[in-house]
Amino acid sequence: MKSKLSALFKKEYLILYVIILLGSFLRLQGVLTNSFAFTYDVGRDMLALRNIYYLHKIPLIGQTTGLPGVFYGPWWYYILTPFFILFSGNPQGIAFVMALMGIFSIILGFLLGNKIGGNFLGLIIATLISISYSMISLSAQIWNPNIIPLFIILVLLVLNKLYSSGKNIQVRYYFLLGLLLTLIMDLEIVFGLFFSIGIILSAILIINKKISVRSVGAFILGGLVVLLPRIIFELRHQFLMTKSFIAFLGGGNSAHSFCGLLNILANRLGIFFDQFNSTLVPNNKILGYFIVVFIFFSLTLFYRKTNSTIKNYIKTSLIVIGVFLVGTVFFSHDIWPHYLVGLPVFYILLFSISLYFLGSAVITRAISVFIILVIIIINLNSVNFFQSFTTPLWEGNAAVYRNQLAVIDYVYSQAKGNNFKYVAYTPPVYDYTYQYLFLWYGPLKYQYSASVKSDLAYFVLEPDLENQNRLTTWLMQRKGDGKIIKSKTVKGGIIVQTRIH
Repeated sequence: MKSKLSALFKKEYLILYVIILLGSFLRLQGVLTNSFAFTYDVGRDMLALRNIYYLHKIPLIGQTTGLPGVFYGPWWYYILTPFFILFSGNPQGIAFVMALMGIFSIILGFLLGNKIGGNFLGLIIATLISISYSMISLSAQIWNPNIIPLFIILVLLVLNKLYSSGKNIQVRYYFLLGLLLTLIMDLEIVFGLFFSIGIILSAILIINKKISVRSVGAFILGGLVVLLPRIIFELRHQFLMTKSFIAFLGGGNSAHSFCGLLNILANRLGIFFDQFNSTLVPNNKILGYFIVVFIFFSLTLFYRKTNSTIKNYIKTSLIVIGVFLVGTVFFSHDIWPHYLVGLPVFYILLFSISLYFLGSAVITRAISVFIILVIIIINLNSVNFFQSFTTPLWEGNAAVYRNQLAVIDYVYSQAKGNNFKYVAYTPPVYDYTYQYLFLWYGPLKYQYSASVKSDLAYFVLEPDLENQNRLTTWLMQRKGDGKIIKSKTVKGGIIVQTRIH
């Protein structure tokens, strides 16, 4: 017992605790102050979760994607439903879960590095995940693609079992791999497709003869578990999503000239580098270029001398990134950030291994530590870590959750217990955020709900910065809808008009 306790207080673990605390602070700030984004997408998802819990409507698909006829899978809702119940429908609780997933990624990153190269590599990976601007940003917003990095690290841990085991690899790891890859595809279909191709190619290249018919069967079975709701949906709707996705992949202009492909390649390299830069040294492209060169020379110099496990992870990382690069060049559609959402994990892994190589000698370990400290300072400056202790709380815009709560509080304070109805204008058109808050927050705090019919009405007007004329036209169409007796600008520039019929 004493030996276990003493192990927990070893120098390496004390450093890990500090890293986790720092990463927790960076991720929980927005949750504790209700400063996280509560957008159209989040409001829609909260309404869907409410329907699952209160109306027992179990969905077979999730929300719409940017691709016509293609939907996200339902597992995002399945994952969130227990937390929705636990936190009684409070969006702050869901935001807290998102932050916890980011914090858990730090711990898993340490475990991954520890299994690959020991505590030093584990601490490097954990540190970079902890302070990475990109990784923090993903933990700060409630959105299904943003939990993918956590599952990528789980995939890499499963691969460790497959890469390091002998011929008698337990089939459960293939089952887990199939389940995780399909789950990632369920959370973001474009990313999940390219990622799965990269991982499968890596497994075929590295595991090779150890793959048996039984293991392939277990892999497929794992995927089918996740795909079952989609399969039922597709059978009911004549394979709607399958046809739409095939049409999307074939819809890009693939008949490019050689010069055209070079232009697309240059564009994609720019996008990939910007994401790489944002992951490690945001707002410092020169240093980003130096890091790319450093990784290249480090891997070139030390690759042959390192062990097979690290070699396998280098191969896997390069294959996955390569698949994304080639894939995004040839399907030639616009590249949205969520199509590449999990790649920061591989940028961090490659950079961490490069620093690990540099620090493998006692004399050069200090250089690795110094580089890490520089990266920490750059990232903390990017997330305004030091200013957060001295500056007032950032107000933000109409999408900030606490500003929307302020709107609900203002409406109820003006209503003074009287029945009222509300109308909301939001730039996305659909007012899912206010639908949810008037269903959940208002009745919870003030013990009564907004009414469908009432002479007292509140018009909630979010600023439309991209098209002010659209808001003006909307108001003109409702000019005769009651007499405006009061207008108040609440937080975030949101205007609330009090109207009487």
